[in-house]
Amino acid sequence: MTHTKKSGHALDLEIALSHVDGDRQLLAELTEMFLQDYPRLLDEARNSVLQGDHSGLERAAHTLKGRLAFFGIHKAREQVSELEMMGRINDLSRALQALAEVEADMEGILPEFESLSREQNT
Repeated sequence: MTHTKKSGHALDLEIALSHVDGDRQLLAELTEMFLQDYPRLLDEARNSVLQGDHSGLERAAHTLKGRLAFFGIHKAREQVSELEMMGRINDLSRALQALAEVEADMEGILPEFESLSREQNT
Protein backbone atom coordinates (compact mmCIF):
# COMPACT_ATOMS: atom_id res chain seq x y z
CA MET A 1 0.00 0.00 0.00
CA THR A 2 1.35 3.42 -0.87
CA HIS A 3 0.58 6.59 0.97
CA THR A 4 2.56 8.81 -1.33
CA LYS A 5 0.41 11.44 -2.95
CA LYS A 6 1.92 14.43 -4.65
CA SER A 7 -1.21 16.57 -4.25
CA GLY A 8 -0.15 17.77 -0.82
CA HIS A 9 -3.49 16.70 0.65
CA ALA A 10 -2.22 13.44 2.08
CA LEU A 11 0.59 11.85 3.97
CA ASP A 12 3.69 11.47 1.78
CA LEU A 13 5.43 8.25 2.78
CA GLU A 14 8.58 9.07 0.81
CA ILE A 15 9.06 12.35 2.66
CA ALA A 16 8.34 10.79 6.04
CA LEU A 17 10.76 7.91 5.40
CA SER A 18 13.45 10.34 4.28
CA HIS A 19 13.31 11.98 7.72
CA VAL A 20 14.05 8.67 9.46
CA ASP A 21 16.58 7.30 6.95
CA GLY A 22 14.11 4.64 5.85
CA ASP A 23 13.60 3.23 9.36
CA ARG A 24 10.03 1.97 9.15
CA GLN A 25 9.86 1.00 12.83
CA LEU A 26 10.87 4.48 13.91
CA LEU A 27 8.35 5.93 11.48
CA ALA A 28 5.64 3.76 13.02
CA GLU A 29 6.55 5.05 16.48
CA LEU A 30 6.49 8.66 15.28
CA THR A 31 3.18 8.03 13.54
CA GLU A 32 1.67 6.77 16.78
CA MET A 33 3.04 9.81 18.62
CA PHE A 34 1.41 12.06 16.03
CA LEU A 35 -1.93 10.29 16.49
CA GLN A 36 -1.69 10.86 20.25
CA ASP A 37 -0.50 14.48 20.04
CA TYR A 38 -2.70 15.74 17.22
CA PRO A 39 -5.95 16.02 19.27
CA ARG A 40 -4.09 17.77 22.11
CA LEU A 41 -2.52 20.29 19.73
CA LEU A 42 -5.91 21.02 18.16
CA ASP A 43 -7.43 21.51 21.59
CA GLU A 44 -4.59 23.85 22.58
CA ALA A 45 -5.09 25.87 19.40
CA ARG A 46 -8.88 26.04 19.84
CA ASN A 47 -8.66 26.95 23.52
CA SER A 48 -6.09 29.63 22.72
CA VAL A 49 -8.42 31.17 20.15
CA LEU A 50 -11.39 31.06 22.52
CA GLN A 51 -9.33 32.65 25.31
CA GLY A 52 -7.77 35.25 23.04
CA ASP A 53 -4.32 33.79 23.72
CA HIS A 54 -2.40 34.84 20.62
CA SER A 55 0.93 33.38 21.69
CA GLY A 56 -0.73 30.09 22.69
CA LEU A 57 -2.21 29.77 19.22
CA GLU A 58 1.11 30.63 17.65
CA ARG A 59 2.91 27.95 19.72
CA ALA A 60 0.36 25.19 19.11
CA ALA A 61 0.18 25.97 15.40
CA HIS A 62 3.97 26.10 15.10
CA THR A 63 4.32 22.68 16.71
CA LEU A 64 1.60 21.18 14.53
CA LYS A 65 3.10 22.79 11.42
CA GLY A 66 6.39 21.01 12.06
CA ARG A 67 4.70 17.68 12.56
CA LEU A 68 2.70 18.04 9.36
CA ALA A 69 5.81 19.01 7.40
CA PHE A 70 7.59 15.91 8.71
CA PHE A 71 4.91 13.75 7.09
CA GLY A 72 4.77 15.82 3.90
CA ILE A 73 1.21 17.04 4.41
CA HIS A 74 1.51 20.32 2.54
CA LYS A 75 -2.03 21.72 2.37
CA ALA A 76 -2.81 21.32 6.08
CA ARG A 77 0.70 22.56 6.89
CA GLU A 78 0.03 25.75 4.91
CA GLN A 79 -3.31 26.20 6.70
CA VAL A 80 -1.66 25.74 10.08
CA SER A 81 1.07 28.18 9.05
CA GLU A 82 -1.68 30.74 8.50
CA LEU A 83 -2.99 30.02 12.01
CA GLU A 84 0.50 30.52 13.38
CA MET A 85 0.67 33.88 11.61
CA MET A 86 -2.74 34.87 13.00
CA GLY A 87 -1.36 34.31 16.48
CA ARG A 88 1.82 36.22 15.68
CA ILE A 89 -0.01 39.29 14.33
CA ASN A 90 -2.69 39.18 17.05
CA ASP A 91 -5.59 38.71 14.64
CA LEU A 92 -7.86 35.83 15.63
CA SER A 93 -10.87 37.00 13.62
CA ARG A 94 -10.67 34.07 11.18
CA ALA A 95 -8.88 31.62 13.44
CA LEU A 96 -11.84 29.38 14.35
CA GLN A 97 -12.85 29.09 10.71
CA ALA A 98 -9.25 28.31 9.71
CA LEU A 99 -9.00 25.72 12.47
CA ALA A 100 -12.21 24.06 11.23
CA GLU A 101 -10.71 23.88 7.73
CA VAL A 102 -7.58 22.20 9.09
CA GLU A 103 -9.70 19.69 10.98
CA ALA A 104 -11.79 18.94 7.88
CA ASP A 105 -8.69 18.32 5.77
CA MET A 106 -7.07 16.20 8.45
CA GLU A 107 -10.19 14.07 8.84
CA GLY A 108 -9.40 12.45 5.51
CA ILE A 109 -5.72 12.01 6.33
CA LEU A 110 -5.93 10.53 9.82
CA PRO A 111 -6.96 7.09 8.50
CA GLU A 112 -3.69 7.07 6.53
CA PHE A 113 -1.79 7.54 9.79
CA GLU A 114 -3.72 4.72 11.41
CA SER A 115 -3.09 2.47 8.41
CA LEU A 116 0.60 3.33 8.40
CA SER A 117 0.86 2.59 12.09
CA ARG A 118 -0.85 -0.78 11.65
CA GLU A 119 1.26 -1.67 8.57
CA GLN A 120 4.50 -0.99 10.33
CA ASN A 121 3.52 -2.90 13.45
CA THR A 122 2.56 -6.14 11.72
